[in-house]
Amino acid sequence: MDIIPAIDIKDGKCVRLFQGNYSKEKVFGDDLIEIASKWIDMGAKRLHIVDLDGAKDGSQKNISILKKLIKFSNIPIQIGGGVRKFSDAKYLFELGVDKIIFGTSAVKNPDEIKSTIEKYSSKFVIVGIDAKNGMVQTNGWLIESQISSNILLKKMIGIGVEQFIYTDITRDGTLSEPNYEQIIEILENFKVKLTVAGGVATIEHLMKLKSIGAYSAISGMALYEGKINLREAIKKLL
Repeated sequence: MDIIPAIDIKDGKCVRLFQGNYSKEKVFGDDLIEIASKWIDMGAKRLHIVDLDGAKDGSQKNISILKKLIKFSNIPIQIGGGVRKFSDAKYLFELGVDKIIFGTSAVKNPDEIKSTIEKYSSKFVIVGIDAKNGMVQTNGWLIESQISSNILLKKMIGIGVEQFIYTDITRDGTLSEPNYEQIIEILENFKVKLTVAGGVATIEHLMKLKSIGAYSAISGMALYEGKINLREAIKKLL
């Protein structure tokens, strides 16, 4: 199982939000290349980059920074936040992004995801299931949909999606622990590659996620605050 460092961008800076609250941010720097370089030097095999402004507003707001990161990185990058349409995905693929993450579109415009899979194949497409108390949140986690995470998973599998990121918003940025109960339920009911985010705070959490069958885990706050040493975690997860 891989651990993937998260680089969340808001107003041109690397930040972490507490439970997805845009007013509760912690800034970890404005040199995104330096931050990416740190994780790459420590052995990261992939970077998880989210345009938080884009997630909220529906279009890439930090595209100039994204371009620099894509050009700089010598490891695969997956990008989400503001990717709503096939044309958004096409543009990012042409820039060199390895995988595209759709979130809001899974609820509001699933045909855009289907078109992307038909053009580029399912191995380059990820759907983010961002849930709060079992219900999927959209538009940068600001709007609660009327669909549960399990129902959305089933619908997305039906159009060909094979890779998902499950984030429990109530755990995100809290350094508590992942929502193991929900993760186990998903893995028992759906044959998917599941990446877990939200609440990952220790190497022990990562080892438990590996033991229950998670495909990979995304870590943000724990890495930035030194709760998890990336080099050590990678060795433990081999």
